[in-house]
Amino acid sequence: MSRFITLLLLTIIAGWFNLLSAQGFSMHPLKEQCAENEEIQLYELLTEYRRIHNLPPIPLSKSLSYVARIHAMDLAFNRPDFGGCNPHSWSAKGSWKPCCYSRDEKRLNCMNDKPKELTTYKAKAWEIVYEGGEPAKAIDAFELWKNISITKDYLLNTGKWTKPWKAMGIGFYGDYAAVWFGEGDDPETEYFTCGDEPILLNKPAETNSVTETAKSGEFYIITGSLNSIEKANREVVRLRSLGYQKAKILPSGNNFRIAIASFENEAEAGKSLKELKAEFPQAWILKPE
Repeated sequence: MSRFITLLLLTIIAGWFNLLSAQGFSMHPLKEQCAENEEIQLYELLTEYRRIHNLPPIPLSKSLSYVARIHAMDLAFNRPDFGGCNPHSWSAKGSWKPCCYSRDEKRLNCMNDKPKELTTYKAKAWEIVYEGGEPAKAIDAFELWKNISITKDYLLNTGKWTKPWKAMGIGFYGDYAAVWFGEGDDPETEYFTCGDEPILLNKPAETNSVTETAKSGEFYIITGSLNSIEKANREVVRLRSLGYQKAKILPSGNNFRIAIASFENEAEAGKSLKELKAEFPQAWILKPE
């Protein structure tokens, strides 16, 4: 009897191992989903791009980000986008309905229903995917999508996508990045960054503002000045990814100053400037007028 039980356990373990080997990854639970740096950078880029075009930010969704990350992992490990199937396809190696998007008659359902299959998100959702042949970067995906008319329509609610998006999810893995746009609100109301000191992301939009007018009485530490809003936005995104979460753009005529911090008095600003000079030798203090 003991030998039979041992063989049975070995068989179960072997089957479990083979399943993981075939899938190539183990799905983490939704409750453990958190936003990685590249995902945060892409959200900042997309939000500022919409702001430039007088569009409101789209709330960052934990559920849709989970779907995006899982799909990026499925694409990276199981390659359902081969054999005439495009990157919206899903493999048969997970707890979801597989499909070859280019061939299946019900391909739209395969896309729209994935959040329902994997999370408690019930509304329809739509996806854009990036694959660059090397580890995906936020800036590369953004630059590609904004210059292709079909994906640009998703980003700016133009073309046939004029209905406002209620949620947006972003996921990176390996060479892939995916963004999901949802037609309904996410029941998951809190989404945090990864790391030892997580930061709440899906908070009121005004707290995520990248550009602001210099406030009266504030002393700003300026690290540089750029001649286009897009260049300035990229620099702010880069600084925030390095931990400078209060980095801002301060428009000045035709230029855009990059403020890395602000203080209520000159003494505090001067002390901080000395510490920052090693990393930003050209930094200076913008004093209130």
